[in-house]
Amino acid sequence: MAKKRADGRYQVSKTINGKRKFFYGTTRKAAIEAMEKYINTNQSCANFDDTISLNTWINIWLQLKEKTITPATYQSYTGIINRYIRDKIGGVKLAEIKPNTLRYVFKSMDGLSSRTISYTMTILGSILEQAVKDDIIPKNYMKNIDRPKQVKVRHMVTLSADEVKDFLSNISNTEHHTLFKLAFATGMRRSELLGLRWSDIDFKKSTISISQTALKIGSTAVISNTTKTTSSKRIIAIDTETLQELMKHKTVIDKRRIKTMNWINNNLVFPGIKGGPRCPDEVSKLCKKYANLIGMPSFTMHGTRHTHATLLIESGANMKAIQERLGHASFQETMDTYSHVTPKMEDDIVERISKIF
Repeated sequence: MAKKRADGRYQVSKTINGKRKFFYGTTRKAAIEAMEKYINTNQSCANFDDTISLNTWINIWLQLKEKTITPATYQSYTGIINRYIRDKIGGVKLAEIKPNTLRYVFKSMDGLSSRTISYTMTILGSILEQAVKDDIIPKNYMKNIDRPKQVKVRHMVTLSADEVKDFLSNISNTEHHTLFKLAFATGMRRSELLGLRWSDIDFKKSTISISQTALKIGSTAVISNTTKTTSSKRIIAIDTETLQELMKHKTVIDKRRIKTMNWINNNLVFPGIKGGPRCPDEVSKLCKKYANLIGMPSFTMHGTRHTHATLLIESGANMKAIQERLGHASFQETMDTYSHVTPKMEDDIVERISKIF
């Protein structure tokens, strides 16, 4: 029976999952229709539960995800969730999340980069989609939300061949020199360099096998037996000069290992003070330090990887070979990332045109 409220609206109620739920309308008919629509919509869900909160479901979702993703990705997910989702709508019932609920979250993120907002949308969409798959809610309303327009990212900062030589010549610390020499010579990711073991280097075949990484989890550096993607596990050929420097570097590390008490023998090529993994942030700070010495303050550690790829492209290397060397998941990823034209490439084009005409 519909009951008229003091505010003029009509109210009906029904016990669902042991809990009394109320529905409202401007007329008796509208209130009853609201109740029937709710029941009909959610009856299609075998496991429909209108008592579970988003926070509770997030915890379940994270438990499922933790088994299938790397520790770094898990940390990234929890960081986004805790920063932008839990405090805003974590207490809302999963079944009551509608487009306006979601828009409230993203409105609160105004001023942040489109990349951060889009990443948050992807995570929240995945959380809700799992609830749909598990027949807990009938619809994932993230599909109704428009993605932010992508802001053009700034041009990646890379070094020329001469600037790489200048960068390395300013490094007096031999261990640091070898680290950055290898970074420029292979295009390895920071995590891959710090997870590299001596057993991964084949000095006879002049190759490096990449199969593990070093990551920062919380404030601690840890070794992960996984790589960024499946395609990141790869074998890279290295030049003779870099290989010889690695041999000398091994002698230095062996001496340090013998002299250091309580050495943690992880067999790492670039270990921390006691032999454990080096913190990735420390290496990024070193890169900034040496970049400043050559007047390139905006150059970052990831720039060593971009520099490696760009110099290979300028030299005419095959793009498919570059993709495999970098460990990109697809050829398209390599093309999208390195489709820009450098000044040297532009000069080469002009020279070719002059020869044609």
